[in-house]
Amino acid sequence: MSRVLIAEPSADIRALLEHVVARAGHYPIRYQRSRHGRLPDVDVLLLEPALVGGIELASRVRTEQPHVAIVICSIFSPGPQTQELDPVAHVLKPFPRETLEDALRLAIATAARSAC
Repeated sequence: MSRVLIAEPSADIRALLEHVVARAGHYPIRYQRSRHGRLPDVDVLLLEPALVGGIELASRVRTEQPHVAIVICSIFSPGPQTQELDPVAHVLKPFPRETLEDALRLAIATAARSAC
């Protein structure tokens, strides 16, 4: 079971992402800013770059947990900032559930290979 950090500002989309992650047999973790500044140990980051501090969060994850696979879930096409994060997938909103599931499978496989 992989741990998936969900960084999404919209409650409705966040609930959908959590549901898809759980339905796929993985453990969704809702991102919340911590006063202590600690990041949870995760395998995948599902990121909406429009989240306040989202790009900084992803950069920090890249530094502190380099094995983490990043999936961008955004209404915007890939741009320089998101491409610098080297995501394994970029899912454009609105998306079919299957597209997200495919991206999640790819991210989990990528994270597993990187962790070895």
